[in-house]
Amino acid sequence: MIYKNPYCRTVRRSHLIIVSCGHCKTDLALYQKAGRGRLLRMYIDRIVKGAVDLRNKPGILVCPQCHHQLATKVTLRRKRTEAYILIRGVFNAREVD
Repeated sequence: MIYKNPYCRTVRRSHLIIVSCGHCKTDLALYQKAGRGRLLRMYIDRIVKGAVDLRNKPGILVCPQCHHQLATKVTLRRKRTEAYILIRGVFNAREVD
């Protein structure tokens, strides 16, 4: 992961998760997960580092190695924040020790 996210903010009571591609196992992002449960969406301001440059905020999140689509960018109505809705079954998430 070579790009540091310029929009990153720290979140209290969160833990770090490494999100990787489900096809080629390439690490894509270091993400701050708040709360329990599955990873359904990744908020842009919680991504710490990534393999994809987030400065231009691409519309879809694609693996740089195998070019499979992993997520789609949306703007959430209630919170008015931007997030990536992840496609189930095409990514892996593991907690950082």
